Amino acid sequence: MSGTLILDSEALSLHLRADRKMAARLTAALREDVRIAITAATIVEADHAGVHRARLDWVLSRLTVVPLSQDLARSASSLLKDADRHGHEHAIDAMVAATALDAEDKPATVLTSDPDDLSALLADHLDRTGPGREAPPSAVRVVSV
Repeated sequence: MSGTLILDSEALSLHLRADRKMAARLTAALREDVRIAITAATIVEADHAGVHRARLDWVLSRLTVVPLSQDLARSASSLLKDADRHGHEHAIDAMVAATALDAEDKPATVLTSDPDDLSALLADHLDRTGPGREAPPSAVRVVSV
């Protein structure tokens, strides 16, 4: 694998709705042998009464769904504390950030509808390099959907 693309709940929702731009991004990632992943908690936020069960099952079968382990939860909790954030409104974002930091296949990129929150949570781990410059392998790139 040559990296990991992590979807937040809005990115997953766009994929569930067969959004053309999201489909193109994911097709390009697969062509470049990039793993596409979500944290299991993202399903909770993206699945609702309007989501067709068969479509959800099909999409999830094609993604790497990362379970929320105790270590991942503690990492997410530390990110929240370090960013001086708390509460349920930031919890899943923190799980997404922790999943990106823990990704086996680097570099990791997060597709998100909330780049400011993810950037704040990732802080020193954020890829701040400019175009054409190589980031440290542990840096996480945040991309708006």
